[in-house]
Amino acid sequence: MLVIKVIAVFAMGMAIGVLYRIPRSLLVYASGTGVVGWLVMYCVAANGVSTIMANFLGSMVVGVLSELLARFLKKPATIFTIPGFIPLVPGREAYTTMRFMVEGQYNEGVAMGMLTLLTGGAIAFGIFVSSTLYRLTRARKDYEVEGRG
Repeated sequence: MLVIKVIAVFAMGMAIGVLYRIPRSLLVYASGTGVVGWLVMYCVAANGVSTIMANFLGSMVVGVLSELLARFLKKPATIFTIPGFIPLVPGREAYTTMRFMVEGQYNEGVAMGMLTLLTGGAIAFGIFVSSTLYRLTRARKDYEVEGRG
């Protein structure tokens, strides 16, 4: 069953890559970023960690992997980030929130809405933190190399 999910996440990453006109030669890398981020999120959540923390860690991996691929392939990191975080987006939770609200179950709707917002915030914060830390580390390393020269 996990293999089918991984294939579906990879196909989703490819579809998003085509939608955003990512060059064909980079589609596999961009989709692979999404698969790795989703696998981290899935494995962490399967071990009993909260959904919010699992998505945060998954997005941290997406951010670091995007920055590494950007340096290695000499392309913008955004090419790898967008298909990487799309599989982490809490679409089912957003749908359930709206369903609860329409059905008049406001307490459940507000609770699910908060989970959706916190999960989305964790994804955004994870990408921000990982990209920022990577760039700061890279800038420091470049500064040290220039100081020696």
